[in-house]
Amino acid sequence: MTTTKQNFLSLDDILGRDIADLEKLPNGEFNVAKLGGAIPWTAVTQDEYKVAKKGCFNLKQGKKGQKPEMDFDDDKLKVRLIVEAVHKDTRSDFTFANKQLLEKLGVTTAEQVVNALVSPGEIHNWAVEIQDASGFSDTAQEEAADDIKN
Repeated sequence: MTTTKQNFLSLDDILGRDIADLEKLPNGEFNVAKLGGAIPWTAVTQDEYKVAKKGCFNLKQGKKGQKPEMDFDDDKLKVRLIVEAVHKDTRSDFTFANKQLLEKLGVTTAEQVVNALVSPGEIHNWAVEIQDASGFSDTAQEEAADDIKN
C-alpha cells in the first residue's frame, strides 16, 4: 500500500513571507466590447464582498396568508462587484462612479453606468472572473495555496 505525503503549510511558511505579499490581491483586465478596450480590476476582499452583497436582498411578498420571503438579486451583486473591483484598481483612473460619466449617460449610480456600458453576458463573465480571483472557486484557492508554498 502506497501512501501519499501531504504538503501542508506551516506557520513558518506564512511568517516568513512579507506582509505585502500576504495582502496582495490578484488583478486582471476585462475587455468590454462596447467600449473597445480593456478595463483593469482588482479582486475584492471579504469585507468588500460583504458590503456589495448587503444591498442585494429584497423582501418578496408571500402569497395571501404566507410570510414574506427574502429574495437575493444575483445580478445586482455581479454589477456591484464590478464597480468595486474597477474602482479600487490603481493602474487606471477609470471608475464607473465618475461624476462626468454619470452626467454624460444621464444616470445617478455607478451600477447604472455598468448596465449601460457592459452587455449582460459580459457582466456575468466579468463578475465570475472577479469572484474566481477573490477565492470563490476551487482553482483560485488551489493557486493561492501553491503560491504560498513556493
